[in-house]
Amino acid sequence: MQLNLYAATLLFAFTQGVIYTFLLLQRGWQEERKSDFWLAALIAASCIFNLSWMLGFMGIYVLGRELWFFPQDVSLVIGPIIFYYLKTQINTNLRLNRRDLLHFLPYLAYFLHHLIVFSLGKNAVEWWASNVHNPLQIGNFEKYGGIVSAVVYVTLSWRLYRKYLLWLPTERSDTEGVQFEWYHRFLWAIVVGVVAALATFVLGFWVELSYQDLWIQHFIVAVVLYYISVAGYSQVQPKNLIFIEKEIENEEFKTVESIEIQPSTAPILEETFDVKNPPKMSVLDLENWKIKIQNTMENEKLYLNPELTMSDLADHLNTHNSLISNVINAGFQKNFNDFVNGFRVEIFKEKITHPKLQHLTLLAIAFDCGFNSKSTFNRAVKKATDKMPSEFLVKFEK
Repeated sequence: MQLNLYAATLLFAFTQGVIYTFLLLQRGWQEERKSDFWLAALIAASCIFNLSWMLGFMGIYVLGRELWFFPQDVSLVIGPIIFYYLKTQINTNLRLNRRDLLHFLPYLAYFLHHLIVFSLGKNAVEWWASNVHNPLQIGNFEKYGGIVSAVVYVTLSWRLYRKYLLWLPTERSDTEGVQFEWYHRFLWAIVVGVVAALATFVLGFWVELSYQDLWIQHFIVAVVLYYISVAGYSQVQPKNLIFIEKEIENEEFKTVESIEIQPSTAPILEETFDVKNPPKMSVLDLENWKIKIQNTMENEKLYLNPELTMSDLADHLNTHNSLISNVINAGFQKNFNDFVNGFRVEIFKEKITHPKLQHLTLLAIAFDCGFNSKSTFNRAVKKATDKMPSEFLVKFEK
């Protein structure tokens, strides 16, 4: 056994990965965070991906010799894990069904194939490798399949993440804390790892790569492993965040013309409301709901709740999210986030001129108005008034 630079680099990341795997499993169990289990699975899979190479550079060849046909390759399962880690981040109530399990069938087929042959003994493994596995290039197909799987699921994750970002301002008023900006960097880190694997695979057809050359790919995986362990563990998991994937319109909001208008002025009854097929809404119905929503927001000061959601507002009005969303989009020409922040900006403009509040900082006033971060506060005021918050302060002092 030896410990050189090649082995030490991989060993450092491997050790950290094992530690964070257990930390995530523990926290996931204690706090019922499903996303922690998926991140733990991803970190564990990355550790397994580097394990045989780490041991090889240490002079331990048991995985490459006696256990070489044992199912050690995890490349086919890394892609689905990345995808479902995101899904459990943005939907804390996500439950797997039979259709979800289809994503893991390729890895299951690989695992059972190798496990069955390996369990038959060394002679069976050698016969299978000589007569079937090697002649049919099954090993290359498995490696190629792993790369394709990673590309496909990273692409699916990008698309899902973009849909989530489009949906977020239509449902929540606290978009800043639930954008999961780290996932954007996380995906780029995964892309680097996939590109390294693809480059290594392609170069292998043209030139003979040494173990030191192939180590570069595993070093990149080690760096990615180190990053996702530390950054992933520190991420906040909001409670009751429920995003169900659906087609999101490219428009920022629907216009009045996008809602079906009928001559009738009959009210929309709760028991007849169909979420999938909302009833036609008359102009008078739209105006009545606008007044009802406006009064509810002003009288009950719901906007002071920094984590206010569309569901919260719908519950106060004893109706459905879809109806509230349609009224806000078509009636107020805003998405939910801008609609709520509009109330917060107005109360800020009142408070900033109040003599008894002049001892407070702008940020303190912002928090008192329902904002939960400085960046959200600045952006909302700028968007609503075309001025920065500090400009209101200067004007008052003058």
